[in-house]
Amino acid sequence: MAPVLAAGRRAAAVLPAGGSDYANVYTIYGNGDVVVEADFQPRGKLPELPRFGMQMAMPGEFSKMTWLGRGPHESYWDRKTGAAVGLYSGPVREQVHVYVRPQETGNKEDVRWVSFTNQEGIGLLAVGMPLLSASAWPFAMEKLETARHTHELEFETRTFTVNLDYKQTGVGGDNSWGARPHPQYTLYSKPYNYKFRLVPLRGKGSNASVLARQVIE
Repeated sequence: MAPVLAAGRRAAAVLPAGGSDYANVYTIYGNGDVVVEADFQPRGKLPELPRFGMQMAMPGEFSKMTWLGRGPHESYWDRKTGAAVGLYSGPVREQVHVYVRPQETGNKEDVRWVSFTNQEGIGLLAVGMPLLSASAWPFAMEKLETARHTHELEFETRTFTVNLDYKQTGVGGDNSWGARPHPQYTLYSKPYNYKFRLVPLRGKGSNASVLARQVIE
């Protein structure tokens, strides 16, 4: 990736694949909220995207995950009607579905908001503008991509991975194995833009549902 260019609240880079443009815009408010906006402008002919989103690591102490979205089990763009929209909560380590071979796991669709907190209720709230695909893993993505067997996925305690995505390409497999996702569930190479709001949670007095509904100007 080319060096990042920062100008005020905008950070931009030219991606190595065809010279595509990617930019993040961070708008920071006086109350501590941060609106993060991602913009992708492809150049040339590119393959389909497995996902479009952002990823970050969080300290392990904030591993209580609560979300308003589809659940309680994992759901995907083309695998979500069986997951009801509701308020769910549980440890990050319990959001991982153990497959025979490690693969993408634990995604939640149509997420209005998701929070990660410690025992005192301190942590971080991410609010979709309007919706997110979100997941959290007790290991790094690199381990998920390289492990051949489930026992090779060693759950970490010091940190965990958070994915705040616009969308992932669907699972496919309508014939039980091998079928590609339908076109309406595929992220083709085209411009994408999405945003979400990050809100600090300062303790058990912080009500995520109320904070998620706040309008900032």
